[in-house]
Amino acid sequence: MGLKHLTLLLCSMVLCLTLAACGAADPAGTGGAEPLELPETLVSQVLLDQASSGYMEGECAAEGHIILDTVQEGDFWRVYTLASVGQYGFCTGHFEKISGSGAIPTMLTIGQEENGTYYCHGVWQPMDGNLYADSIKETFPRSLWNKALGADERYGELKDQEQVYAQAYLESIGREAPIGSYGDFEHPLFTENGMSVEVSNALLTVEKLYPFPMYIGNEERIEDGVRVVYETAWEHQGNGVGTVTYTKYAFETEEIVERYVFQVEGDTYTEVK
Repeated sequence: MGLKHLTLLLCSMVLCLTLAACGAADPAGTGGAEPLELPETLVSQVLLDQASSGYMEGECAAEGHIILDTVQEGDFWRVYTLASVGQYGFCTGHFEKISGSGAIPTMLTIGQEENGTYYCHGVWQPMDGNLYADSIKETFPRSLWNKALGADERYGELKDQEQVYAQAYLESIGREAPIGSYGDFEHPLFTENGMSVEVSNALLTVEKLYPFPMYIGNEERIEDGVRVVYETAWEHQGNGVGTVTYTKYAFETEEIVERYVFQVEGDTYTEVK
């Protein structure tokens, strides 16, 4: 099953809150008519699309959301949510969130074509820094300010929803792995294991090493339909002397595709040809 088709399937598996109509009397533009109910999975799909287009690509796109309110205005619905999105991938045996967001107040504007097809008219998120709170207050109804400004308190719920996608993806490919965020697992650094800061920083500037982990460990990726592993290894021999090896190999066959070896001595390093 392709990732795109799997992502669409998972929309129906996540426990989404139904986008019920707002209880306010006669929202602007409805003329007193009963607001229509939006499809249950629509918010999920909009957020999955955002996860797939705005962040470093992993193997599995995921989202979590809590709907605070839904207001119909004419042919549009404004859906006020707390939302998070993520991309998950394998890192040293873990299935980690490698990119994405935290809990962010998010307003979705959903429209409907004459043929009944729904579409996303826009996704709004608050501005950063000092403008964060003011932008929320300008966009969210006053009744939702406290919930929106306290979004971080609900991140655990959003993270749990994201991990439903991750677990379903693992099951679909027949793999088992601990699921979590970067901070849930150890990522040993060179400088924590005897390498000088100077050499560690210098290696980060070597262009051909960009795809490899910046820590001691490995990451899996799918390239042209083939699963490959990028691995960074460090053998410390003491007193700042050691060998660092970067290896790219095929996951199934372990056939080496690329390998770069550097000898480190104190604050200098030399590539071993």
